[in-house]
Amino acid sequence: MKKIEQIYDDFVDIISNEELESLAEKYDIVDKRIRRLPIRIFFWLMVLSACIPGVRGGLMQLVAFFIASLCQLFPAEKALSLTRMAISKKLKAHSWFFFRAVYSKLLERYVAMLDVDDRCFLSHFKDSFAIDSSVIRINRILEKVFASVHKGQAAIKLHVKFSIRNLTATKVQVTESKRHDSRFRGITGESNILYLFDLAYFAFYRFEKIMEAGSFFVSRLKSCCDPLIVAVEQKQWKHLIGKKLSEVIPLLNPNIPLDVTVKLSSSKQSKFKRVC
Repeated sequence: MKKIEQIYDDFVDIISNEELESLAEKYDIVDKRIRRLPIRIFFWLMVLSACIPGVRGGLMQLVAFFIASLCQLFPAEKALSLTRMAISKKLKAHSWFFFRAVYSKLLERYVAMLDVDDRCFLSHFKDSFAIDSSVIRINRILEKVFASVHKGQAAIKLHVKFSIRNLTATKVQVTESKRHDSRFRGITGESNILYLFDLAYFAFYRFEKIMEAGSFFVSRLKSCCDPLIVAVEQKQWKHLIGKKLSEVIPLLNPNIPLDVTVKLSSSKQSKFKRVC
């Protein structure tokens, strides 16, 4: 995994601190006085915390990450002490329009960096959907209705199906946080749709449903899943047929895709197209 400093440098190359401050001024969230945690630094720490798996899970982890990363990324700033309440108030105080504006700016910059052919990639599909969920802790008095994975706590899970083409949520569902993401019914029988989801939605039956409908999906592969390669599109890689995916990953160039068909023995349909 990249070091936090490298991840930060990559992001700043796309949108500068000056642009961030300009957007903050536009949405009236400029720091009125000298703060221990300026909006610019707060924004970047929030973004970077999402890149580090160990930080997810609660405000305590977020506080620890903020304090440790501040020393690494912003050594000129004074060392600070933070509490969960301080970060919670910071999140509540700032308009979400600011974060949406930054997100839109990042998308514009990213699209501009793509080759012309890549910019038109999503136009090949009738629609493209990103599916994800977030857990929000609530008062424990609601534990019987919205049980948490943590005993004695209550939390809701917010599932969202977001249309990338129309930039709008087409389905929102609220459940108890104990309910697994794989039970979210966001996949339809519509053809020529592209779905993007993370490992929480990884399920063979879901892949089969998408393929039977004539649609497509993008997902990471679970570490415990090591499929057998049964066909390869590129002629120069035909010798990989019959090997396990784990055997060929070290041989691949991460910047050049490999189009293969793999067999998953525990799947009913068993064969899937996969691009590494």
